[in-house]
Amino acid sequence: MNKIRGSIIAKVIAWFLFLAGVQNSVLFGICTVLGMGYGYYGMDAGEAWRDAASNVNALYSLEVYDQMENNNIPQSMAENHFRYGIISGDSIKGNFSDLDFNSEKTYVATNFFIEDDSRNISMDQLYVYGFTDFDDYGSQSSWYGSLPEFRDVINREAAKQESTLNAEESVKWYGHCADRICYDNDRGVIYYRADLKYYPVQNVTLIYENEQHRYEYNYSFDFDEKAYRFNYRRPVDGEPDETDDIQSMDAAEKILYGDGFGSMFTFDELDATVFNHTAWGEILLDNIRSIDSSELTLISSSNLSPASFVNEEGYYLDENYTLMVMENIDAKKYWIVSMIPDRNTKGLDTTRYGQANWIINEVYRYGTNAIIFMIIALCITFGSLIFLVVGAGHRRNKEEIVTTVFDRMPFEAWTAIAAIGEGIVLMIVAPSIEYLSKQNFGILMNVLLTCVVIGGGIALWYFLGFCVRVKCGKWWRNSICYRIFNRIRGGFRIVLQNINIFWKMFLIIGVLSIFEYMGLVNARSDLDHVIGFWLLEKVIICFVLIKLLLQLRDLQEGSRHLAEGDLQYHIYTDKMWWECRKHAENLNKIGEGMSRAVDERMKSERFKTELITNVSHDIKTPLTSIINYVDLLGKEELHNDKAAEYLEVLDRQSSKLKKLIEDLVEASKASTGSLPVSSERIEAGVFLTQTVGEFEEKLSLVGLELIVNKPLEPVYIMADGRHLWRVVDNLMNNICKYAQPDSRVYVNLDSTGECVTITFRNMSKYPLNISGEELMERFVRGDQSRNTEGHGLGLSIAKSLMDLMKGELEIIVDGDLFKVVLRFAYLKETEREEI
Repeated sequence: MNKIRGSIIAKVIAWFLFLAGVQNSVLFGICTVLGMGYGYYGMDAGEAWRDAASNVNALYSLEVYDQMENNNIPQSMAENHFRYGIISGDSIKGNFSDLDFNSEKTYVATNFFIEDDSRNISMDQLYVYGFTDFDDYGSQSSWYGSLPEFRDVINREAAKQESTLNAEESVKWYGHCADRICYDNDRGVIYYRADLKYYPVQNVTLIYENEQHRYEYNYSFDFDEKAYRFNYRRPVDGEPDETDDIQSMDAAEKILYGDGFGSMFTFDELDATVFNHTAWGEILLDNIRSIDSSELTLISSSNLSPASFVNEEGYYLDENYTLMVMENIDAKKYWIVSMIPDRNTKGLDTTRYGQANWIINEVYRYGTNAIIFMIIALCITFGSLIFLVVGAGHRRNKEEIVTTVFDRMPFEAWTAIAAIGEGIVLMIVAPSIEYLSKQNFGILMNVLLTCVVIGGGIALWYFLGFCVRVKCGKWWRNSICYRIFNRIRGGFRIVLQNINIFWKMFLIIGVLSIFEYMGLVNARSDLDHVIGFWLLEKVIICFVLIKLLLQLRDLQEGSRHLAEGDLQYHIYTDKMWWECRKHAENLNKIGEGMSRAVDERMKSERFKTELITNVSHDIKTPLTSIINYVDLLGKEELHNDKAAEYLEVLDRQSSKLKKLIEDLVEASKASTGSLPVSSERIEAGVFLTQTVGEFEEKLSLVGLELIVNKPLEPVYIMADGRHLWRVVDNLMNNICKYAQPDSRVYVNLDSTGECVTITFRNMSKYPLNISGEELMERFVRGDQSRNTEGHGLGLSIAKSLMDLMKGELEIIVDGDLFKVVLRFAYLKETEREEI
């Protein structure tokens, strides 16, 4: 499985299958949607063509009507293979069935006869579309279908009403503002007043309440009777109406209830009761608007013109409390008769008929099998997608996730590249649709399918890249937004960690902002005061900033002196502010602390040097006597073998102690710089050959092979020959003591043009569990068991001597490999000549 998901060939095949699956899914999906959406699967090809072409005729008919509306009577749409004729409703006399469609006089405008005046129009291929033109109110259209269907509709309408095709009246609804709700004392009717006309409220609900119950009474207005008809009463609290016993009702209830359902009355009949119009309370108008009786405006119809009262239906109150009133308008009707072309007509591909024909051909080519093909294509698409997702980032014979340059891009930049790619595809598709839809619909669909494949490929590339990022983990971190957020979060963290400093700054800025705002508010009408206040504020801010910058300069100067070793430098803090003063005081304390530390260190070094020198001198005097007496005893004849053996041990140990004391004195002098240095030009190759050559015999005794590598041309350095000999001697003696027997020792001389290096390399016989820096400390030995000769001062002395000669000594420990590198400055030709 790991080999398959990491195989490049398998991924290429999966990419191809995915893109092919996307293309075929779209193609068969279009066929399935069109076939089911238009109902083509239930028709034969001829019926489907007539249905699709009739829709095209409807679109072309609308274009013809639009041109006619713009006073541009169309004369020809023959280039679109659209044959039509416009019939005016005003020009028709009699029955529609009597029209002669083969006569040019029948039409207001037509292109039926532009090619052949003797053309015979097939009635079975004609479709009719109706358009109604409302003066000043726009137009509307309606499709009537084929000519036989249209004739049936027209004949049925003609039986109901004469001159159906002549000019007829239509209606429009207009909104009016009902500015008042009026109550007519004379007629007992409630009105809406709108545009100085009074419209009776067609449905009124009153609520009557007494000590026993609370009912709502509903009435509707009768325009013939000019009174309200009782509809129902019901309890407001939801309790059922137990009885309609008139005798148990009071006077107001008897009037409200009347003779029950359908009884007529006017509200002025309540004036003689306790429930007159001043006591109605809440009134519900047309089940839309609720008002209080105190909002009613009292009118007297006897004092108003009868013409101001509306006495017929044709209005209603909408939910926005707007009175919608119906008005009659004049309209003219036109009929556009068009012909369905034959499917085999040449040139249809460049028209909407060609589009319809392509759709029908594709739908009937695959039929209902398109659904099966679409499902198969979708399965291939999703199967290849799953494989590509699983294999994203994997390569054969590699366990880790492999990333490309795109995977390492910031998330937003990578997303922008994908978006630009998709945008380019859309930029290609948009003009193609506009151009090719008018040229060849088949080519257009091929272009669209190609763009679908390209767009799907870009989307797949983006999705697989996202999968690689997810597999690598924490993909969001490689984004610009995350970096910005991280910076902001880091800024907040810095502010919070240093809030004791920042709050002072925020306080100062806040106070200045408050004063600035108050100054601007108080002087907003006086520009001179505003400018003056602004300038004053900036002068203060500049003074503060200059003062802070000067103090920062003093702090920088103090830190520079400390960095250069001037520990006696003191920063004056008397006139410094806040945190600057604290920082300056801390720098002064650092200088004082470093001075004390340096003094203590110097005292310690001097004490150690003096101790070594004095002790060495004190030890050296008795040691000399011991060595002399041992020498004298060795000249005497000792007849005791044990005494001779003891004398040999005393001789050996006293010599060793003498060597240790000499090394201690030398190490002390070297570390304190007390040894004189006489630098001279030395040819490093010759010096190295002579010096190292003296150790060949000693090396061979312990089984070590010496290999010296040096350049053929001379290499010169400046050094003290005596000190350099001591350095090399110490290093070679260490090699003889601690190198692995029967191994090789390498000494290399190299020159880089900038420095000269002498490198000593050997394998240690003892495990080196110690760093090079520790080995250069005094009395530290690589042989932790201390079974060998030596006292751990050789490397320390060599390091001090190299420092005196202005060179460098570096020890590198790598496992059992022990390497010492001596570095000297390269002596240039001009320097050699001067010397």
